[in-house]
Amino acid sequence: MDIHQRVTTARVLPDNGNNNGWYNLLPPPPPARRLGPRETTHWAIIGAGCCGLAVARQLAVHRPQDRIVLIDAERVGFGASGRNSGFMLNVHTHGMAKKLGIVRRNMRLWEGGLEDLRRLVATHQIQCDWSDWGRVYGAAGPEGEAHMAEVAQSYDRLGLAYRRLDRADMERHTGTSYYTMGIRAHGSALVQPAALMRGLAETLPANVDLYENCPVREIHHGNGFELVAAEGTVRAEKLILASGVFITDLDHCRNRIVPVATYASLTRPLTAKERAPFRDIDEFALLPTSPFGSTIRWMGDGRLLIRNGLTYEADKRFEPGDLSTARNLHRESVKRRWPLLAAVEFTDTWGGIMAFTRNDGAIFGKLGENVYGVVTSDISPVTRGTMAGKLLADYVVGADSELLRLQLGIPKAGLLPPDPLLRFAVNFQFRRIRASGALEV
Repeated sequence: MDIHQRVTTARVLPDNGNNNGWYNLLPPPPPARRLGPRETTHWAIIGAGCCGLAVARQLAVHRPQDRIVLIDAERVGFGASGRNSGFMLNVHTHGMAKKLGIVRRNMRLWEGGLEDLRRLVATHQIQCDWSDWGRVYGAAGPEGEAHMAEVAQSYDRLGLAYRRLDRADMERHTGTSYYTMGIRAHGSALVQPAALMRGLAETLPANVDLYENCPVREIHHGNGFELVAAEGTVRAEKLILASGVFITDLDHCRNRIVPVATYASLTRPLTAKERAPFRDIDEFALLPTSPFGSTIRWMGDGRLLIRNGLTYEADKRFEPGDLSTARNLHRESVKRRWPLLAAVEFTDTWGGIMAFTRNDGAIFGKLGENVYGVVTSDISPVTRGTMAGKLLADYVVGADSELLRLQLGIPKAGLLPPDPLLRFAVNFQFRRIRASGALEV
């Protein structure tokens, strides 16, 4: 069969050129490895985020004699897996967890991914500011308190330990009296996400070759696959797609992913005077009870991170106006909580694209002849994605485990309406959620 029997051309190439504050804190990486004119490999993996790195690592364990090529359009740590808030969650819910069976199943997968990451960080001494501090949930106003009651009820039903916090407790944890109540929970971890991704890439097994700044523009299908990039080509026997929301631009899983952007800003290190609210606080990590609320981290280097805002981004791009709007929103969010910090500069503001599905469904498994795919979605994307990637490697070589059976039991991501109906439905839902949690923004 001719390798050029069918050609897929990428409709949109990943481009997160809008900045990444986490990545900018790291020293410059070594030059990216360049792709040769014509490479051959047993396995080609597109996407070196949490899913792609986990697939490559586990596949190398199963197939130590096989060559594995891992390709990313940008530098590792600069994309979605390196631009989140750095929460490595074992469980999370906004408000009431309506389907406890689904949450319990997901918890097994999240916890498995978290333990894998904890083990890898310890084994390879990855310098990513790993902390087992956990998290607090914060509520502001009557609606937030109602949501907090639902979170507590969900934890009770799941049999999870937590501690209730009153306003004074919240102020001791966060340095602000803005929150009227909260919940303190343990079990999850905190990281510098770009450093974590870079460290995982630097410690891949020897039979994995990583190529960065190498967007795949075409895939030729036939007797195997030929991946075409600007610098050269890769001929592969089998193909794994781990490119997040961009999987839809490679002719797979179309109309099954909702691309949603959220935005974060990072301050410069605060001065001694500006640190007054945090005088006795080494670090904290706060999650809102509303999806539109502010996620906040105070870190040991004296920086404050704030993340909020959700937008539907069908083109998977960030316009300057989006970032300016987000920056202004972050400024107001900081001002409401810590008036002393109203004028503190943000060094970076950036966006990140998340993948959501309609039915808590998964994109996982076989997508075509010798083509496999995985997309991490929804809550706990890095821990969930790490485990999903590892399990996909198990799946493609025929291994079996209880966790793999759990993953395979997740329904396929449901079909979505096309634009503009999808845009209308998502924005309508966003307006409703924003109205119910306005004080937590």
